[in-house]
Amino acid sequence: MSNPDFSDLVSQGSLKEEKRIGQDQIIKLINRAKKDLETAKSLLNSDEAVAMTMVYGAMFHSANALVRLYGFRPGKIRQHTGLIEATSRILGGEIKDYIFRFDKLRIRRNLFEYQAIFDFSKIQIENNLVEAEKFVNIIEKFITDKIDQQSFNLD
Repeated sequence: MSNPDFSDLVSQGSLKEEKRIGQDQIIKLINRAKKDLETAKSLLNSDEAVAMTMVYGAMFHSANALVRLYGFRPGKIRQHTGLIEATSRILGGEIKDYIFRFDKLRIRRNLFEYQAIFDFSKIQIENNLVEAEKFVNIIEKFITDKIDQQSFNLD
């Protein structure tokens, strides 16, 4: 597996190299992403803002799993933008629409988390949920294709 160059992301502190990342960590993060999606679905009718946060969380956790596959983890600063950039470098242009959506969700999540501004409609959240499910599935498939099937089981 050839590794993308993350030296700039490491030097700015948004990624940190970590030698001992086990497959168990990757599995836990993918499973967390799936749980985030389930939680988002269950909260959609009762708390749209938290549902949106969970949709973003699913994208974040799956991207985190992907980056850990390459021996890195989020750093101490700009970790969200670092994960978005690293995911883009790993998966390439085929997922540019997902990366754009991921970054837009990051911005909206920040507005909600830090300024209590929530400007999403239920339909927007539902659409983002559908796209986040696709994003998580793309990452899960990529990971399982990269790791020996017998030693890596997500279920």
